[in-house]
Amino acid sequence: MQTEEDPTLSVSQFIDVVNGVLKNAFGAGVWVQGEIEGFNGRGKHTYFNIVERSGDKKASLNVAVWEFSLKKMKPLLDQHRLTLADGIKVRLFGVGDLYPERGSFSFKASNIDPRFTLGDLAGQRDEIVQRLKKNDLYDANRRVALPVVPLRIALITSVGSAAHADTLHELENSGIGFEIFVHDVRVQGDAAVPTIVEAITRMGRRDDIDIVMLVRGGGSKVDLLAFDSEEISTAIGKCAKPVFTGIGHEVDFSIADEVAYRAFKTPTACAAGVVLVVEEFVQATEQAWSDIASNASELLQAAEHNLSETAIGVKNLVTTALTRSLSNLDVKADRVRRRPAEVLGIATMTVKAIADRVRLLDPVNTMARGWSITRNDKGEVVRSVKTLSVGQQLVTSFADGSATSAIESIEKEGK
Repeated sequence: MQTEEDPTLSVSQFIDVVNGVLKNAFGAGVWVQGEIEGFNGRGKHTYFNIVERSGDKKASLNVAVWEFSLKKMKPLLDQHRLTLADGIKVRLFGVGDLYPERGSFSFKASNIDPRFTLGDLAGQRDEIVQRLKKNDLYDANRRVALPVVPLRIALITSVGSAAHADTLHELENSGIGFEIFVHDVRVQGDAAVPTIVEAITRMGRRDDIDIVMLVRGGGSKVDLLAFDSEEISTAIGKCAKPVFTGIGHEVDFSIADEVAYRAFKTPTACAAGVVLVVEEFVQATEQAWSDIASNASELLQAAEHNLSETAIGVKNLVTTALTRSLSNLDVKADRVRRRPAEVLGIATMTVKAIADRVRLLDPVNTMARGWSITRNDKGEVVRSVKTLSVGQQLVTSFADGSATSAIESIEKEGK
């Protein structure tokens, strides 16, 4: 039972004792590490929990960062391009405090060790990379065939962002007829990973897509954490289309960049890289045509030279042949001059004999001697009674005219 000698403390006295014990135990402060959960930075002050997980158990500590302490931390965070957010592991310096008005205990943080956070992120990154290599996904996208002229582009980005505008501007100003399919996604926060994975998977299955572009503007390392996720890197590794990335600034290089077909420093550089691929094809094509024209010109010149050489040879041969022919003609000319009368006489006799034969064969001369020619109603010469029929009309030609008759009867000789 309680006696009058037992000490009794008021609430404020008890809180003062507890805070005194904490101060005596930890002095000016102590370093505590854990993973941020329930981050709330909407007001002047920042509140969150840091948690430690061990199997199915979890230890949690309320953390308060007052405005003046956050201003002190900010230059250090900016220097290492870090921001406080859920899921980030931090090492904080501060003191424990039991707040009198609410009786709530919190850890008042006044400093942060950015190297701890960076080291943890690097460790997580290394583990993911090793798993991707083990599953043959680390360089899988680089083994995908790049189309000769990638004109149909799936652009995965946050619509309305600077990255979206810069990429479209670079592609459109190239003067190349790209066909661009834009897929709107979240590029940071809880929705980033699932929306990007879904977009890469969907676009990779389309037959009307040549390449996939994944772009996002600059930000802190925490803002870009989604692109270090195993889920997005796996989706890129499994994508059937070449994936070009342009994520963050020049100093940024995510796991998504590591596994992509090609990675560029910025969204604008990524678009310029795609333009360059097409321009290199155009230049190669133009060079090929130039080489063809040059080769054709050389062949034509060679052919003209050969033709000229051949013409000279032919001219020489013709000259020699003509010389020989003229010599032979001189010899034959003498013979022709000696026999003109003989040749003319033979020709005259031959012509006369032929004329006599022609006159004998002329039907007019034959009919003058009493012969006639009979034709049927078709104008055909009748050579046999076998071709005639009773009632058929005939026309008979004589030397001095013709007569038309009709057949009354036909008499055939013999059988």
